[in-house]
Amino acid sequence: VAAMTVNGTGPYSNPVVEVSGQDVPSVPRSLMLASGDDATSVVVSWMPPDPPNGIITEYHVQYRRTGTSSYISLSPRNTELTRTITGLTLNAEYEIRVRAFTVIGAGPFVTLTYRTAGPPENVMATVLSPRRIRVTWDPPMTTVTITGYTVVYNAVEITDSGMVPMITNTSTDINGLEEFVTYQITVITEFGGTIGPSNVAVAIRTWSDVPSGPPNTITLVGTDPVMLSVRYERPVRSVRNGALTGYVIRYTRVDTGELQVVNVSGDDITPPAISGLVAYTNYSVEVAAVNINGTGLFSDPVSGLSGQDVPNAPRLLGTVSINSSSVT
Repeated sequence: VAAMTVNGTGPYSNPVVEVSGQDVPSVPRSLMLASGDDATSVVVSWMPPDPPNGIITEYHVQYRRTGTSSYISLSPRNTELTRTITGLTLNAEYEIRVRAFTVIGAGPFVTLTYRTAGPPENVMATVLSPRRIRVTWDPPMTTVTITGYTVVYNAVEITDSGMVPMITNTSTDINGLEEFVTYQITVITEFGGTIGPSNVAVAIRTWSDVPSGPPNTITLVGTDPVMLSVRYERPVRSVRNGALTGYVIRYTRVDTGELQVVNVSGDDITPPAISGLVAYTNYSVEVAAVNINGTGLFSDPVSGLSGQDVPNAPRLLGTVSINSSSVT
């Protein structure tokens, strides 16, 4: 302070410093949310308010699942600028807010939303061949860092399952599958060692193919001089490669090599007997299964005799007179 006369202003006094009173602080600055050590945690960080309007005594961090009414508060830790929220639910959105305090009271909140890891989206499977499927998907809606995906497949009708582990792109081919089998496909997201939720399983059937194995237990019964009954069991499920539409029976007369073929329509394992054979003659028979893709492998040949019959007349009959009362 200086005094004044008509002649001018005198010297100023020594300065005296006084701080104005405190007020509630402004909002914390630069609020940021980052994924924590696993998919169910989030790291919250911020900068002090500017202006602080006083001495900041502590910060309060609160969070709630979007759509719920009550916030959960973390215990205050003075002036720390980073907190970690744990135990969140996967595939959920949260509102997270922070405010600062002075001795006067609490300042306004600053709020951000955070989504925890969800399942992969738009999972699709496409058949490329009887033994190959391509799986594609979109990344889940999440702010969590994704480290990879695992694709799991399980057959419905038979025992066949496996996985393609830890791939970083959003598509993969599954090879070596069984033909004409329904598979359920799921994609699992991984977040730095934490396994996230998987999609609802996608079902897809591989294409059929030519049967890769023959019918089983071929038996022959010569029930008639000119007929031979052929019986067999269907190929095992894993080699049918589709719905069976028929069978091919080929039979060969062993002594002459004459080959004949009989086509059996439908999935009939008790077809009509082969007819038109030569009585008591050895025949070799092979059987193959058929589906819409073609004829599969023939079974190993099985031999059998056609039925017996009354004999033919003796050949080259002749007589020789021995004496007046006998002949040979």
